[in-house]
Amino acid sequence: MNIFLLTKITRDISNIDIFGIIVGHIIFAFALTQLLDWTWLTNLMSEDDKQKMLKSYTWKDLLVDTAIISVVFGILFLIISAFL
Repeated sequence: MNIFLLTKITRDISNIDIFGIIVGHIIFAFALTQLLDWTWLTNLMSEDDKQKMLKSYTWKDLLVDTAIISVVFGILFLIISAFL
């Protein structure tokens, strides 16, 4: 029975509603990044540790990072397509 509730909700939500939700989230994310204090990020690692990490970063790490980003975008598009 809960599946029918989901399909009824998707019929009631228009494309303009989805666009408004997405734009609202983007505006909120931008505002939040401007409001928070990010200076603590510069003190996480020393310069030597940063250089060691960058030298040990390989193409395999890049592939893993790309795969993680692809999965996140895939899930995001799956959720969006459920409402269209």
